Amino acid sequence: MAEITSDVPAKKYRPPAAASRLIGPRLERRINQATIRSGLVRSIVSFAILPLIPRLGLRINYSDDDFWVEVPHSRLNRNSYGTIGGAALLANLELAAGCYLFMRTDGEYRIVCRNVAYRFMLPSTNGLHFRVEPAGEDLDASIASGEPFNADVKVVVYSRGDRRGEKGRRIGRGEMRFHLWPI
Repeated sequence: MAEITSDVPAKKYRPPAAASRLIGPRLERRINQATIRSGLVRSIVSFAILPLIPRLGLRINYSDDDFWVEVPHSRLNRNSYGTIGGAALLANLELAAGCYLFMRTDGEYRIVCRNVAYRFMLPSTNGLHFRVEPAGEDLDASIASGEPFNADVKVVVYSRGDRRGEKGRRIGRGEMRFHLWPI
C-alpha cells in the first residue's frame, strides 16, 4: 500500500469545547465551586442545565473520605422487567464518576467522558449505590500541573442498602476514561 502523507501542519492543542462566551472563566469557576458546596445552588443549576437530574433523585455525598452516589429505584430508571435499565445504569455511572472528578478538581476543570466499560454481574431490583475511586496514575499530581490530562476512574456498583449511604450486594463494576482541561 502507498503511504499517505499530509502537507497540512499539525495544529496547536485546542480543548474539546470552546469557553462559554456568556460567562467568563472566573464566574464559571465560582458557580462550579458553589455547586459542590451548596445543595440549593446545585439543585437550581441542575434544574436549569440538566432538568432530568432532579427527577432521577440522584443523591451525592461530596466527601473526600467517603464519596458515594445513590440513585433510587424509580419509574424513570426501570425497564419493562422491573430492574434498572442498562442505559439508565450507564448514564448514572457516567454522572457518578464525573461528579467525583468534579469534586476532586474543585470545579477548576471541564470534564468530558471518553470511554465507558461496564460489566453487568447481577440485575438491580433496588436502587443503585456507586463507589468511585481513581485508577492508575496519581490524580493529585495531574490536577496540580494545571495542564490537560486523561483520568481513569473505577466505579463499583452496589444495590442500595436499607438506609441512605448503605450499600448492598455488588452488582457490577465499570472503568471509565475522562479528558479534563482547565477552565
